[in-house]
Amino acid sequence: MRNEKSKISVALITGILIVACATLFRPDIALGSNGDGTVNPLPVDPDFKPRLGTYYYRVDFNNVSIGTASIVIDREGDLYKMQVLAQTIGMVERLYRLRYRGEALMNSEPVSSVETKMQQEVRSSEKDTTIKFQDNGTIKTTEIESKNGATVNYDVRRIQTERFTLDPFSATYLVRGLEWKVGAEKVFDVYPGKYQYELRLKCESMATIDVAGEKRNAFVIVPTVTNLDPDKQAQASKKKQVSTKIYVSADDLKDVLKIEASHTLGNFRVLMVRFDPAENQTKEVNTPSKEINAPARDGESKVKEGDVPAKQEGTPEKQLTD
Repeated sequence: MRNEKSKISVALITGILIVACATLFRPDIALGSNGDGTVNPLPVDPDFKPRLGTYYYRVDFNNVSIGTASIVIDREGDLYKMQVLAQTIGMVERLYRLRYRGEALMNSEPVSSVETKMQQEVRSSEKDTTIKFQDNGTIKTTEIESKNGATVNYDVRRIQTERFTLDPFSATYLVRGLEWKVGAEKVFDVYPGKYQYELRLKCESMATIDVAGEKRNAFVIVPTVTNLDPDKQAQASKKKQVSTKIYVSADDLKDVLKIEASHTLGNFRVLMVRFDPAENQTKEVNTPSKEINAPARDGESKVKEGDVPAKQEGTPEKQLTD
C-alpha cells in the first residue's frame, strides 16, 4: 500500500508541476546538451500582448481529475506579474493533499525574470523558494523547508550564468510570445531554483483543440529539457524520457490550451477550461461553461472535457509575501 501511495504522490506532483512550470523541469527527462544556448533574449512577436485575467486548468491522470490550477496575469507598474495556484481534488485529496503557489515578476521588453516565489505544501511539510535574478547574471535562491511549522533546512544558492535564463513562469510567457510555425525551433535556459536547464522547443505540427465547446487551432510544440549539470545528465541517460506536447493557440491570443505528457506511471493531461478577464479587458474571451456540482463516485472524474472545475474548499488564495 505504501508503494502505491508513493506512486500516486509522484504522479500528482508531476502533474501539478506541468501546469505550474509549463513543462517538466526534472533531471530524469534530460538528454545530452549540445551547449548552443543563447546569450541574448529571444525576440517576442511585437503584436503579442497577453490577456490580463485568470486562466483555469484541470489536471488529469489516466482520465481521472486529480487537481485544478489557475494562472493570473496582471501588471505591476512596468512589470508583468504572474500568480499560479494549484491543488489536489477529490479522492486524491484524501490520500495526498498538495497545495502549490507561485508568483513571478518579469520584464517584457526584453523578456527577463526579476523575482520568483514558490511555496509547496504537502501534508505537514512546506517548502518556500525565492529566486532573485540580477542584471550581472547572478541568480540567488533562498530555500526554506519546514515540518509541522518548524524549520528543518535553510539553504542559499548562487549561480552565475552568461546564458539567457528565465524562471519557469516567465518561460511560459516567452513560449506564448514567440513566433511559431511548423518546423520552428527555439532554445533558451530555465532555472527553477536548484539546477539550470536548457529548454529546446520544436513546433512539430498543427492540431484542433476543443476548449469549452469552441474549436481552436493550435501549434503542437514538443519540449526537450536538459539538465546542464553533467552528473545529472549521466543519471538521466539511464532513464526513460517523458514525452510531452504543449498546445499553443494559433491566433493572436496564443493561449496555452492543453499539455499532454506520457510518463511511466501513466498519461497526464492539463486542459484549459476557461478564462476570466480582468477589469477593462478589451479582447474577446471564451465563454465559460457551467460548473458541475454533482458528486462523483470514487475513482471517477468529476469534470468532463470542456467543463469548468468547481472551486474546491481550501483553495489557496493568499498572495506570497516577503
